Amino acid sequence: MNIAEEIFKNADPNAVAVFHDGQETTYAALDEKSARLARQLRPLIESLPCPRVGLQCADGVDYIAHALGILRAGGCFVPIAPELSVPERQRLIEEVHLDVIVKQTEVGGVLLESPAHASPPPEWIKPLAEIRPAFIRFTSGTTGHAKGITLSHQTLLDRITAANEGLGITPADRILWVLPMSHHFAVSIMLYLWNGAGIVLPLSSLPGDLLEASKRTCATVLYAAPFHYEMLSGCDGDADVHWRLAVSTTAALAPSTAEKISQRFGIFPSQALGIIEVGLPCLNSPAPDLRPASIGLPQPSFQAKLKDSQLLLRGPGCLDAYLSPWQPRSEILDEEGWFATGDIAEIDAEGFITLLGRTSTAISIGGMKFFPDEVEAVLNTHPAVELSRVFARLHPDFGMVPIAEVVIAAGVEAPPHLDLLKLCRCEMSAHKVPVEIHFVNDIPQTPSGKIKRQ
Repeated sequence: MNIAEEIFKNADPNAVAVFHDGQETTYAALDEKSARLARQLRPLIESLPCPRVGLQCADGVDYIAHALGILRAGGCFVPIAPELSVPERQRLIEEVHLDVIVKQTEVGGVLLESPAHASPPPEWIKPLAEIRPAFIRFTSGTTGHAKGITLSHQTLLDRITAANEGLGITPADRILWVLPMSHHFAVSIMLYLWNGAGIVLPLSSLPGDLLEASKRTCATVLYAAPFHYEMLSGCDGDADVHWRLAVSTTAALAPSTAEKISQRFGIFPSQALGIIEVGLPCLNSPAPDLRPASIGLPQPSFQAKLKDSQLLLRGPGCLDAYLSPWQPRSEILDEEGWFATGDIAEIDAEGFITLLGRTSTAISIGGMKFFPDEVEAVLNTHPAVELSRVFARLHPDFGMVPIAEVVIAAGVEAPPHLDLLKLCRCEMSAHKVPVEIHFVNDIPQTPSGKIKRQ
């Protein structure tokens, strides 16, 4: 089973798949566009045991078509986020040992590149080929604690089927889409297409453009991050929308923001828990206003429990493996099939789940997550820096922003803040660059030398 091929077998060819730039792309047109790339790509990868194909493309209808084309050609789709710095991009290429990179050109065409690798093919290619992978994405960057999440075609189908038990997406739906596609694709874009819905791409994430696109296409579902809801809650645009469902994901949505959205647009956003290893296991519906801070109940096919206050989940569509180092599903889940999320939570008497914090230190900004270790590793390369610590500070618009503390080496003059910021900007994506850098005399450490996190 090739999930991309099945999408087009099931879809109404005359239905609109994507609304974009004032235009409409039908399923038939998307079929042809993706098949065209598949024909170009197939000769390059058909003899490979497990071809991994990266996609470097701006968000839009082309991104969707190219991703589907990679799958239809028999490739494993690997998103290359556009915000990655050159060093980050190169690390991802080497980590996945990409066979081909599909690049979008300035004139809308595609360029196929076969990157050279200094190292031999990794040993995990053989077990990866055995699961017939459709998708690999890293939990954040390719340093720190990031891991390559691997999903097979069947696992991807199991995942979107389970997620849609709560979302209820049908061909009648039109989903207003504002999240970055390289970070959110497997259980969202693929889910919408599998169910024959239309995806609405506004001109920008600005409130005016969101509302214009929503009104023009009669969008029925908004799937966004708290950042977008915060902007919408204070905008002056037309509030005449037709949303039957508004989902907030990637981070906690402030109840006060949810209440403002409800008063302005007549719908209370439902918080959801999306985990790249698991899918969309929890959704707060049908009455999110009763428990606005909760991520709701587990979806019908999922179960949840607490172990030492940590949330554990069990259900269909869990990842097939971590890529490097290779770790199959049987070694990731416990003996009873439970996945440890790393979230500290509480579950009330009726089964509603509320997240209280993280056992890890991931920072989430506008739907994109990364680890402090990544930023610290870059800061520590500066010759004047002895040690650094990065942490998140809550922000009313972005949810979180990164803050850095830096200890200067003995006998060395502190560098200008701008020098450290330039170093970060050269090595990392813009959203990972600290908004503030503070020089401190000491950073607390554990007896074993690990940094104590705030």
